[in-house]
Amino acid sequence: MNVKKLSSKKALKFLGLLISALLIATVSAATYRYMYIDGSITVGSPKMMWILGGDAPGDASISGSTASMDLDVENGTPATLGNVLFLKNEDDTNSYTYNLTITTALSAANFNIANMHIYENTTVPGTWTFLNTMTLTDSADKYSASLGTNDYLEMRFEVNATATAGTFDFDIQVEYW
Repeated sequence: MNVKKLSSKKALKFLGLLISALLIATVSAATYRYMYIDGSITVGSPKMMWILGGDAPGDASISGSTASMDLDVENGTPATLGNVLFLKNEDDTNSYTYNLTITTALSAANFNIANMHIYENTTVPGTWTFLNTMTLTDSADKYSASLGTNDYLEMRFEVNATATAGTFDFDIQVEYW
């Protein structure tokens, strides 16, 4: 068995490397401090809610924050559809600013007229005050206002289709704060 003697020069070199490794390990073991978030989420009732009117189509529905309906019209025959859809501020203490934005527009090639007229009622029973008309064939159309406590909006639709047949979809986003 051949045993080599470790020279003092090599031993010092090895000891230096060992000390360097220990120093690197010590520096790498940083001191960690911790902070926390103690939070909660309170789920309440919606502040703004859809209400179907007495003349809403039979297939109209409300699911959460989405109102869905199929407005049935005949081509070439102008139709005005009121008492279909309402939006109510259910909050007893706060008014809300809202934005209505057409996110999916109808094709103007299929409609002479496709409008949504917006009315507001601030008293019960009260009278409806015209606020604005949104053109459902204009994807850039937007409307902003505020709705007071316990006040209502009514959406009335005016449609004159040129298309012979078919189902044509539109979407409107309501954002409020």
